[in-house]
Amino acid sequence: MDSWSDRGTFGDLFGAVNALFSGLAFAALIYTIVLQRDEIKQNREEIVLNRKELAKGSKLQQKAQELLTQQVAQTHLSAKMNAMRTLVDYYNNQIANPKNTEETIDRAKLKRKEIIIQIDQLIDGLDNSEAE
Repeated sequence: MDSWSDRGTFGDLFGAVNALFSGLAFAALIYTIVLQRDEIKQNREEIVLNRKELAKGSKLQQKAQELLTQQVAQTHLSAKMNAMRTLVDYYNNQIANPKNTEETIDRAKLKRKEIIIQIDQLIDGLDNSEAE
């Protein structure tokens, strides 16, 4: 029986080591929880920053869309003015052509005058900012 009691005593010697390892494991668990809490806090801060950046990005996209719409309107206006100028040139050629009858020349003058009035109306409809 002495051998069993000796063995029990010998096993009890490792109880302190076992308690030490249990304490270290518990400390490591606490440290891991603290690290995870800090990481979660950093992730939340990054999410907030990303949301702010996305909001800025959507504002930039909206501004770009507005500028693109203005550019399309300017291109449309430019094309319309070029078409009207082409018509005025055509009617000028009709008026200057000596082979045309007086009736054709009078009709060309009338059409040219109508186109010039439309051009004046377009120009009058422009703001100073659009003309620049």
